[in-house]
Amino acid sequence: MTKKELEKFLQKKFNFNHFREGQFDVINSLLNKRNTLAILPTGAGKTLIYQFYGELLKVPVLIVSPLLSLIGDQVARIRLSGESRVADLSSRQTYQVQQETLNHLSNYRFLFISPEQAAKPEVQEKLRSVRWGLLVIDEAHCIPKWGPSFRPDYLRLGELRKKLKNPLTLMLTATASEETRSLIIQYLNLSFVDVNTIIRSVNRPNIYMNFDNLSTNDNKNKELLRLLRELPRGGIIYFSSRKIANQVSELIDENTDFSSSAYHAGMDTYQRFKIQNQFINDNIDVICATSAFGMGIDKDNIHFVIHYHMPGNIESFVQEIGRAGRNGEQAISILLYQTGDENIPQNLSSFSIPGQEVIESYFEGKNSNELLRYYSEQGLKKEDVLKVFEQQQEQQRREIRKMLEFIHTNGCHREYLLHAFDESGYQHNQIKLCCSNEVNVSAIRFIERHEKKQLSSVLSWKRALLKLFNSR
Repeated sequence: MTKKELEKFLQKKFNFNHFREGQFDVINSLLNKRNTLAILPTGAGKTLIYQFYGELLKVPVLIVSPLLSLIGDQVARIRLSGESRVADLSSRQTYQVQQETLNHLSNYRFLFISPEQAAKPEVQEKLRSVRWGLLVIDEAHCIPKWGPSFRPDYLRLGELRKKLKNPLTLMLTATASEETRSLIIQYLNLSFVDVNTIIRSVNRPNIYMNFDNLSTNDNKNKELLRLLRELPRGGIIYFSSRKIANQVSELIDENTDFSSSAYHAGMDTYQRFKIQNQFINDNIDVICATSAFGMGIDKDNIHFVIHYHMPGNIESFVQEIGRAGRNGEQAISILLYQTGDENIPQNLSSFSIPGQEVIESYFEGKNSNELLRYYSEQGLKKEDVLKVFEQQQEQQRREIRKMLEFIHTNGCHREYLLHAFDESGYQHNQIKLCCSNEVNVSAIRFIERHEKKQLSSVLSWKRALLKLFNSR
């Protein structure tokens, strides 16, 4: 089909006149029966790609998705478009509902499933009864990022694909370095020649990046409150600790006129869905969240993302700041760094990986462990598994070091970030509002025009930038 014919279907079925950047290329690749790895920026409309394909060819689509909140959001989005033949198999559903869904799979055009559900033999038996027109791995970077350390069922998706008779496969993500792309393809038991990789820039030019170095935790809290008094309503603050997310949410409620709520896995499912919906509907101004929040959230007016704690790697940073400014308007990312913050992701990674005592106990038959069971099934012995985990920890240490280099670079942060994703050719100040290093005169003048008054010499560029939001 020609692009004009596909756009006609797009307008008729989805009420859009044109594809967003990257959408047509991915759909065209699938129509040519190419397994496709698509790296598209956050907010690029990845859900529409597989929905379009399923509706156009009238084939069933199986989507593997990492989080309950993401599955719920995607199911709701498809139903809102008028498609009722959508279901999900996850712990969101009761056992009875899951069985009803499994017994009537042929009734559905789109089925969402978690990796853990997809790994169950009884579920796989039912899935094999359907000739899937498309297998989608959403947020595909989770395979190499989460699978080897704490979600081993991600590593079994290659086996699932084989059991489903190797359906056409679409791998979607917003961020994947060359190494991550390679691992995604390997874990799915695909060959590089069989995969068409479509990459669009991770650059989000409307997101200004700022990095603050703070000496104490008290200074960090003071700076956060000062920022919130200047920023417009509608933002996410990311934490590596549930406890601190709760504490800072209370601090915000007590010291600003923002309405705030914490969001993390320590809350029950109902609480999380309630908070998520309140935020989407602008009933909560700021969310104090751990890293899972925001993946797939359909909210285009998030004005800022603040990192209270540094992420463990640059890919996570890009994923998280990409939740801001999806409406194309000016947005800002602010990272509040305090010396020693790098220890948090290092400690978290150490906790997630089994230690030597746990590994020895497993191989002596004294305990059970899903992750170790996976490696044992692959034929690895105790010494091999110890080596695998040592390599994982060293890889995580390298990623943390790169993140620290990124934070402390004396050059352009955006240029450093793009280089990490194998993108070249960007020069600092190529856009008016780039990053906090080497602030350019044209950026300040741009702000002055919005202020409609001369900035005083006392007014810092940072305060001027924040005032840009308040002058819209």
